[in-house]
Amino acid sequence: MATALLDDFGIGDARERDEAWRYSKTALRALAQNAFVGADGQANLPAELMRRFAWPETAGFRLVFVNGVHSAAHSDAGSLGPDVVEHDGESIRLVLARDEQRVHLVHVSVPGPTAARWSATLQVAVRCRGAQIIEQHIGAAGADVLGALNVQTVVEANAGLQTTLLTDLPDTASLYRRDTTRVAAAASHASAHAMFGGRLQRHDIRVDLSGEHSLHRARGVFALRGREHVDAHLDVRHAARDTTCDVLWRGVADQRGRGILHGAIRVDPGADGADARLQTKNLLLSAHAEIDAQPVLEIYADEVKASHGATVGQLDAQALFYLRSRGIPEAQARSLLIAGFCREAFTGIDDADLRARLEAALDQRLPDSAAVQS
Repeated sequence: MATALLDDFGIGDARERDEAWRYSKTALRALAQNAFVGADGQANLPAELMRRFAWPETAGFRLVFVNGVHSAAHSDAGSLGPDVVEHDGESIRLVLARDEQRVHLVHVSVPGPTAARWSATLQVAVRCRGAQIIEQHIGAAGADVLGALNVQTVVEANAGLQTTLLTDLPDTASLYRRDTTRVAAAASHASAHAMFGGRLQRHDIRVDLSGEHSLHRARGVFALRGREHVDAHLDVRHAARDTTCDVLWRGVADQRGRGILHGAIRVDPGADGADARLQTKNLLLSAHAEIDAQPVLEIYADEVKASHGATVGQLDAQALFYLRSRGIPEAQARSLLIAGFCREAFTGIDDADLRARLEAALDQRLPDSAAVQS
């Protein structure tokens, strides 16, 4: 049953032989050994969990899902009419057609007495400028929970969407998320990913710049400790003329944390005038931590500007010395440097309240050795 479940999610044993999985070293066998049962979509939520998503600034625009099932009792969506949202159990469809429309989607994983799983599908159509989707994944500690979310987004011509993803999971939860976005002519899509916690997180992110003058801007960060494992695969495809992508990610791993960022950019034949940039920088804070950065460029067109870069290293000794020479204790100096390094991923988020929440989640998740030399 567990093996069939993983195959349904697209992460069965066969996928381990595929190129996208072969070098990720993402351990699937441990998941396959669990006898998963369906998670309880009517599970009660502890008050502590509810406080984590009951944001005043998203009141009226918030949809909550418990183990993949929509929960009307915990949602606060009075400002979202039937023209905006449709849901049918584990499936939801959003149509964002009013300028500056925002939606806060919350996925809560609640454990049961045995290993449990849930799955859900989200379809999004964006027809306006300034649309904003905030997607938050949280969970209660306990038995294993494996969640799977399939997101399909279309940003129509001349429209604009900002998506922000915050995964802040307990170390007993695992999440597989597949995200496919198509950006039409003169449309824009900006994304920010903040990925913390979890036993295992695997995110497959595909963006197709299918229309002329379409734009994709991506920022992301993961901060890992213990045995946390994050595997992010980005695939951006330029399929039309004069398209632009700008991708920047930051990663930090401590103790036995493991992070993978596979960033691939492809410029198709005929996509002349494409401008593609990808940069990832990563910090290792322990001799046992590991981060793999895998930038890939495939260019099949002329008159293209493209660049990529990837680094994995340690804290800048000169910057640390400078702060200590100004009287800042070593532990505080290290924390300042690591926090500043990670927060670069939040540049471009104009919503001050949202940026503050991301920074607060980051501060709670900074690796233990941010204050102690490994």
